[in-house]
Amino acid sequence: MPPSRCRKPEIQNRKCHSNFMRIPGEESSPPRPVRGGPFVPACPEPSPTSLFEDGRTMHICRYTLPDRSEPRVGLLGPDGVRDVTAATRDIPAMHWPVPPGDAFIAHLPMLRAKIERLASDATPIPRDAVRLLSPVANPGKIICGVGNWKHMGAPLGMLGFLFKASSAVAGPDEGVQIRWPHRTTLHEPELAIVIGKTCTNVSAAEALDHVAGYTAALDMTMKGEKEFHCFCKSFDTYGILGPALVTADAVADPSILSYRFKVNGEIRGERSFRDLTGSPAELVAFASSAMTLYPGDVILSGAADVDEVVPGDVMTLEIDGLGHMNVPVRISH
Repeated sequence: MPPSRCRKPEIQNRKCHSNFMRIPGEESSPPRPVRGGPFVPACPEPSPTSLFEDGRTMHICRYTLPDRSEPRVGLLGPDGVRDVTAATRDIPAMHWPVPPGDAFIAHLPMLRAKIERLASDATPIPRDAVRLLSPVANPGKIICGVGNWKHMGAPLGMLGFLFKASSAVAGPDEGVQIRWPHRTTLHEPELAIVIGKTCTNVSAAEALDHVAGYTAALDMTMKGEKEFHCFCKSFDTYGILGPALVTADAVADPSILSYRFKVNGEIRGERSFRDLTGSPAELVAFASSAMTLYPGDVILSGAADVDEVVPGDVMTLEIDGLGHMNVPVRISH
């Protein structure tokens, strides 16, 4: 049966009164009270002895070792990283022109059994002995939600989406590398939705069936003067994803997730994704009403906590159930 068409969201004919496409409330969002007590993830990372319980979920990461430059694939757990790179040998050979999408993510359902076997036999590598890359190697496109928090007052679809060049993607240990230090760089902590199956015109009810998993994201943006917003988002390393791709079977409803974001140990944002105007499912459906989505495409939820960072800062983003990442800010060399 062909996928049903989603009802297109109502789009109001309103203008954003700014030459920078500033969203109402984007840079002056209301303060959120900090909950008392320690931040306890609702869905802890799997233990070393039960990597595949609760729907046989996985925390898939990409990394390099100090003495090797080629990226490897592993499963991230509290005891470190278990190498499963050998599973990638089962990805079918492709010839030009290669099909759209990330081949690993497209074939992940086929690879899971081998990944499980390899992880069970692997010796954990300590987390501090690896350099984490983006868990998504080849995103075809990065679709950025905009004005997508309820306090901003912008209905889903009013502003469409922004886009970030796929070459901006980097991992947490690569850090943000600022190329234009004379300009202001802004942080935007978000949820990243990673597409797992090709889809177009899907309904919100169907949308999450096409998702491979979720990861934390820092949608870095240079504060624009006269430049288009998409340019400001597309500097190298301005799309941090990590620490791992958590498979969708670990997250029954991504809207119940929440995040805590710090810079240099000071809280700059703590929110629930229940407060998004368009839920993750609605974002996927809306995007698919305009464009075909392919495995590895990334949809970012949109940001509520936007502020400046400078070289020397360290950003910490934790999303319950997805893990946390510490991301340094440096000047690019």
